[in-house]
Amino acid sequence: MKIGRILGVRIKLNIFFLLILAIYGSAGYLTEALIIYGAALLHEIAHAVVAHSYGLKIDEIELLPFGGVARIRDLDLSSWDLGTEIMVTLAGPAENMILAATARILAGYGVWDTSLAGLFYRANIAIAGFNLLPALPLDGGRLLRAYLARHLSWHQATEITARLGQALGALLVSGGLVLLKHNLLFINVTVLGIFLWAAAAGEKRWAGLMLLRYLTRKHRGLKTGQIAKGELLAVSADTTLRELAQRFVAGRYHFIYILDKDYTIMAIISEDEVVTGLFTHGPNITLKQLLGCC
Repeated sequence: MKIGRILGVRIKLNIFFLLILAIYGSAGYLTEALIIYGAALLHEIAHAVVAHSYGLKIDEIELLPFGGVARIRDLDLSSWDLGTEIMVTLAGPAENMILAATARILAGYGVWDTSLAGLFYRANIAIAGFNLLPALPLDGGRLLRAYLARHLSWHQATEITARLGQALGALLVSGGLVLLKHNLLFINVTVLGIFLWAAAAGEKRWAGLMLLRYLTRKHRGLKTGQIAKGELLAVSADTTLRELAQRFVAGRYHFIYILDKDYTIMAIISEDEVVTGLFTHGPNITLKQLLGCC
């Protein structure tokens, strides 16, 4: 359900968010819930504002039962630019820390009711801390992937951080089901765990597509005068294009030495030829087959 726009960004309420809000209200925790979700909304707005400053388009912000999510177009592609990824990702937790400090100061000077300010303070600290856990799709997972992608392939970095996200999701589901025996309000923990597991699985599933989109964008940049460092790879002729592309390192332009069984160089091809092969023949074709097609 759409409720309006903030700074030009569409704000949407998930139907299950309204259900959870109704549960909190019936239990007498409506004010507390609104404060917590308000902090979550401000977290996502901070992401959106900084992403917009880097030229990324924000499709919408949706409030979900466990918090919120800003849907930023091509954010995954920005992880190849460490500076952009860090700034956009840290914007949310940094904003929560600033709000927490503000609440503490206002309460100290008697400007804000101590109990409500305390709740707002704890909500912001909790949201910032949880989001910095090193697991996709959380902010900390994006930071860890951006760091790992400087040393591993982007696909490997995504695989590692997505598995951490699935593990965290499974842990939350288990913990939430145990806590449900004591208080129905802990259903939020279970819902959050399910979302994290599914979202992390989706990150792994779409990693190959994101890589292809990134390579295509990088080649457009090179044609307009951008400069990238070169990277040499030596691989067997039986290697598939999928396996090869998964070894590409962020921010580098690759030249591939194709070796036969005697480790003799059969050919030297560029990253452009690999991308063309991916589009034309698909990811399962081998380099030997690619050479035969050329």
